Amino acid sequence: MRSKLHQVFQNLIGNAIKYNNKTQGEIKIGVKETDTFYEFYVKDNGPGIEEKDNERIFKLFEVVDEGNAGSTGIGLNILKYLVESQGGKVWVASFPGEGSCFWFQWRK
Repeated sequence: MRSKLHQVFQNLIGNAIKYNNKTQGEIKIGVKETDTFYEFYVKDNGPGIEEKDNERIFKLFEVVDEGNAGSTGIGLNILKYLVESQGGKVWVASFPGEGSCFWFQWRK
């Protein structure tokens, strides 16, 4: 279970670094505890995602920036699978030009 959680964080932090378009990149990581889950978040100040793409980015082979040759469209789909396979969910709050905050639940 620990290696799966590590993979989720590795994916989110890696994306926050890879896609950041600011001269001073910022990444914040936090957690909130509920009765059955830890609700983690990874927040960045990157380019953000349009609301219409918030669900699409978690689908296999879906890429928001078609011009980015380094994107496979696999990472967020794997993340979603890992989170949901242990009963959690993943979602994003994002504003173009301001950054994104990815939330996910991890069962205690």
